[in-house]
Amino acid sequence: MSLGSEYFSILLLSMYLKRVDNIQKIDEIKLMIRNIPSRLYKYKSFSIDSLDLLVSDSLYFADPTTFNDPLDCNPSVLNDIDNADELNAILHKLVKENHQKELEKAAKKIKYRGPRTLERIEMLGESEARKLINDIAESVDFYGDNFGDSASYHIKRYLLKNYEVGVLSLAKKFNCPLMWSHYADQHKGFCIGYDVSENDTLDIYPVDYKGKRFIRTQQVHDMLFGSNENIRNAAKKEIDRVILLSKAPSWKYENEYRVINKQGLQDSQLRLSDVTFGLRFKESAKFSVMKALQSRQGEIDFYEMSLSNNSFKLKRKLIDLENIKFRAYPESNYERTRDELQMFNDLDND
Repeated sequence: MSLGSEYFSILLLSMYLKRVDNIQKIDEIKLMIRNIPSRLYKYKSFSIDSLDLLVSDSLYFADPTTFNDPLDCNPSVLNDIDNADELNAILHKLVKENHQKELEKAAKKIKYRGPRTLERIEMLGESEARKLINDIAESVDFYGDNFGDSASYHIKRYLLKNYEVGVLSLAKKFNCPLMWSHYADQHKGFCIGYDVSENDTLDIYPVDYKGKRFIRTQQVHDMLFGSNENIRNAAKKEIDRVILLSKAPSWKYENEYRVINKQGLQDSQLRLSDVTFGLRFKESAKFSVMKALQSRQGEIDFYEMSLSNNSFKLKRKLIDLENIKFRAYPESNYERTRDELQMFNDLDND
């Protein structure tokens, strides 16, 4: 290679590295603007499923109805609309759309979406909406129920059906004593660290611990029938926040961030950066986890938690397979005992 071409190659490499560095800085700035840390953490108990998350590099998006807090993703709907026609319009649209979605899923499973099927789905959705509105009207007339309360109940029921999503909950800190006790099996589990500074595919949202736990029917009406797109989008954004990102102030210690996706196991789109083992995590299990991830592409740091001598704070220290306590693994007690017996037999024979 000539001196000129070598210089040109070095110049190109320098420009490329500078560009990569600028992209990383832009990603970091984006996170700062959105108030999202560059690292987020997932506390897990040690099990076959949690080990699979690590080895297969997967993320699990949970059904919100399984959360330990029954108030989570379960807001109230309060009525602030006096016009019965407007409430009926909300119900009609929500019920019809939900029913149509369910029927379309069923049709998709049997791989049939002919024009007559779609017409039938449209008709059945309309029929279901009219039936519910008539049932509410009859209940109000016969039992004297409050129409606004009955409408609000069913609006909530069908509104939440539109939010059958999966939620990945992540934490801001790796050293929260309460998180280790509540979510990592009292320190017998581990904490997975994810580098989100270069994430450009998943939207990450901070949980709001000061928000309201209710949605007003006027907000739902604005989301469905707002006079312009800005009104509809603003109403939907607020409803999304109340349903998916609002928790009681008591949970603030979690410092939670959420990723919304389809329910179930998904291939991870976040870079696994580190694994921290709890105070009661078995040494042999540490060895097994580190060994399982040893040849994985991408650098992973391993830590173990430790106690502070002069406070209740938790610390962590870096470990690797070269630590002396891991050199005995994998252990074979049977072979070791045989070797020791053979050694004594050899001494006796001497």
